Amino acid sequence: MLRGRLASLSIGFFISASGLFSLACAKSAEETKSPELEPHVVSSASPTPQIPQFLQATATPVEAKPSPLPPPKLDEVREAVVRVFVKAAALDESHTPSFVVGDFNGDGSEDLAVVITASEGSLAEINNELANWILEDPRTVPIPGTSPSKRTVPGKPVKVVKGDTLLAIIHGVGARGWRNREARQTLLLRNGAGSNMIVQSARTLQGGADKTRLPRLRGDAISQTIGGKPGLLFWTGAKYSWYPSPE
Repeated sequence: MLRGRLASLSIGFFISASGLFSLACAKSAEETKSPELEPHVVSSASPTPQIPQFLQATATPVEAKPSPLPPPKLDEVREAVVRVFVKAAALDESHTPSFVVGDFNGDGSEDLAVVITASEGSLAEINNELANWILEDPRTVPIPGTSPSKRTVPGKPVKVVKGDTLLAIIHGVGARGWRNREARQTLLLRNGAGSNMIVQSARTLQGGADKTRLPRLRGDAISQTIGGKPGLLFWTGAKYSWYPSPE
């Protein structure tokens, strides 16, 4: 009987061991099996991919317009005349007006047109061809686009004589214009100073009734009366010319 119980225990142990061995083998097979690929799921918490942004064209900054210069003072005008002519000429304060300002040559800098008279004993210096100014008579300067034969062409260089009233136009330099210490380029005009001098812009004149008759204006012009006849003094691009008003 003892022998039969031992035989039963042996058989049970063998069956149990066989089951454990089979279970271990199955588990090992599952672990060595290649894992299946799972579909990629984008999490809502994933950062949004960055999209390159095109460079946006920036607007060109608008240059600020220079502040308008203050009205000229008499002392400043005298100083400008001395800077150019030293003692050869002086401001003619008896003339009304004795000076006006504007951009006469159209370069963006303010210019000064001032009535002067030659100092006593300085005519030779005023008429010197090597002087720092250019002496012209605007009535003899051809108007662009017209026949030179319509102008009075002198047979000899322009000369200033005693008692002449002159108009000096001092071209400005930079933002300070004619007040700039470097502003020395001057055109001296015989028969250039008239009465009732008024500065008029090219835009105003070209918008008037006589715009089709006007010569090409490159800057401001001086409206005045010379020899009893009204007209305009204007810059041709190289010299100042006189344009009499049409009849």
